[in-house]
Amino acid sequence: MRTVPEYGSLKDRLYQHKKIAAIKKPKDMEKVIEYRDRISAVFLVTGNIITVKKYVEELRKYGLPSFVHIEKIGGLSLDKDGLDLVARYVRPLGIVTTKPKLLNKAKKRGLLTIQRVFLIDSEVYDHVCEIVESNYPDYIEIMPSRLPSLIKEISKQVSIPIITGGLLSEKEHALQALENGAQAVSTSNPSVWKEVLNSSQIDKKENNILRQD
Repeated sequence: MRTVPEYGSLKDRLYQHKKIAAIKKPKDMEKVIEYRDRISAVFLVTGNIITVKKYVEELRKYGLPSFVHIEKIGGLSLDKDGLDLVARYVRPLGIVTTKPKLLNKAKKRGLLTIQRVFLIDSEVYDHVCEIVESNYPDYIEIMPSRLPSLIKEISKQVSIPIITGGLLSEKEHALQALENGAQAVSTSNPSVWKEVLNSSQIDKKENNILRQD
């Protein structure tokens, strides 16, 4: 897995903080920077081909690796030319996408890849392992996060690390997802960004559940 000197291993960062901040509004940059010591990475879900580069560079100053959600960036073509622009000009650590065909193209350009999957019905759930294993992204992001039992089952069946996000509005939601197989959570909620999430909290909660059983 790709390691960038100024960030270190993303795997290590996810293990340490277990939290990815999703920025949907430019004004949220300030909050992300304020809570940077509690955040593993940033998903950029706003901007255009000009402004997104500025966001990536600003986050880099504070040691925060960023991922560009390429379907959400205004003016960016979803093809090899668009990926060339992201890799050579914007220069994030990687991309987030719902489009499987872009994953290998992004990898060839040195970008880490996160495949976002929406569990909208049982058909998607039944085929999620096949979908993911055939494309083999570096990470998968399961949406929404408030389906802990399904996340747990998927984590048993795939070898790819799981991130989960969507409908996550408080720390308890995050811990529940982490207890059930997610390696990290993604959220656009600043009140969760400031929370501390670590392995000791998860282990303690799991032990409490076992004692209750």
